[in-house]
Amino acid sequence: MSSDTDNSITFSSYLLENEDHCKTIIKIEPQYMEKLGINEGDIVQVSGTDKAVAFCFSSSQIDLEKTKQQDIQIEYLNPSHKEIEYPKMIMSSLVFSNACPSKRMRLAKLEKLTENFKDAIPEADVITLGTVEFTEKTMPNYKDNIDFSPLFGRLVKKKERIHTSFQHDFAQKHQQTSRGGHSHTPKFSSLIVDAKPEDKEFWIVTKNTKFEFQNIPFSEFKDKLPKPESLSLLRVIPIVKKLHLHDTDIAFSSLEVFENNMKLSWYTHQRIKLSEDLLSNPSKFNDMPIRMDSPELTIQIKDDLGNVYSDGYSGGGGGSSGPDPTSHEMISNYSGGYVFFSTLDPNAKEITIVVNEIAWAKRERLRDHPPSVPPNMGTMSASHHKLSVLEGPWEFKISL
Repeated sequence: MSSDTDNSITFSSYLLENEDHCKTIIKIEPQYMEKLGINEGDIVQVSGTDKAVAFCFSSSQIDLEKTKQQDIQIEYLNPSHKEIEYPKMIMSSLVFSNACPSKRMRLAKLEKLTENFKDAIPEADVITLGTVEFTEKTMPNYKDNIDFSPLFGRLVKKKERIHTSFQHDFAQKHQQTSRGGHSHTPKFSSLIVDAKPEDKEFWIVTKNTKFEFQNIPFSEFKDKLPKPESLSLLRVIPIVKKLHLHDTDIAFSSLEVFENNMKLSWYTHQRIKLSEDLLSNPSKFNDMPIRMDSPELTIQIKDDLGNVYSDGYSGGGGGSSGPDPTSHEMISNYSGGYVFFSTLDPNAKEITIVVNEIAWAKRERLRDHPPSVPPNMGTMSASHHKLSVLEGPWEFKISL
């Protein structure tokens, strides 16, 4: 178990069952409730790469058993690695997505709030929700048919997503049918643009809360961003540094410094040897899973003034060429970046980039024919992904 302070503990996070999907709820084991001095229904703060608040309750043995289905198999590549067994935090999907815990290790810190903080969370008088103009054309009068009651009692903050239902008759009228023949009742999803009273960090939704709407760009709905958009670009610091870790080449290219944040960019090239047995057996070769190793880096930056920048997240994209019988290899190329929520001190003359860990998310995709899909329409379904984790640190200095 990892304990940050007397008032906080780091947990491995899991998703709660669907019956509480609209609520801001987490569950932890009773001994950790007692350790932190938390009573049933107390408000706590959850921190991943962003912060959220939630009502905390005790988890049962049945809850803990259900989490086993979400466990990720992890291969530690360092022979001396000491595996830490974190206690389990079970989170409703809203808390999970809004706190943005790591997609790899899914670690989040739970912190007991002071009485002053809890008393300062007001009832939301008005909440402004983001909408897009074309929705009115596809579902006329949808704003008058939203059922907000599942949100009552929920804790919210700006830039968080919300999901709720439409009134029954309206939802039935706009019910959609998928290619597989399944019916899907439409849901209302939005983004919290603003709330009143103003100058507060969190609000609680009640039956007295009024909802207003404001059209916003569609791009804002693509992902829930745990940071504001980058403001003015101040400088680009070129970086020419390569690392070879495990079977992956990592080339760092630049650090973009914005007015309010930073982005460190890199590119990876990975070659995975295929076994002779696989290559010599056409049947095995043709049926082999297509494995895509998606690398993520955990990074911090230190400057010569003593500042440490580590509040951020890793992201990126790319793909695999698939198995190549001519080179006896699987080749993968990715581009990635680590976005920091804070910006570089303008007086810094030197920075040290520290790669603390690299993890490869190994996803196996197997051909199958789900019952709902005709036999002549084969699909690709992903199995549970696995992780290979290599601990650092690896450091290099850059003069500014």
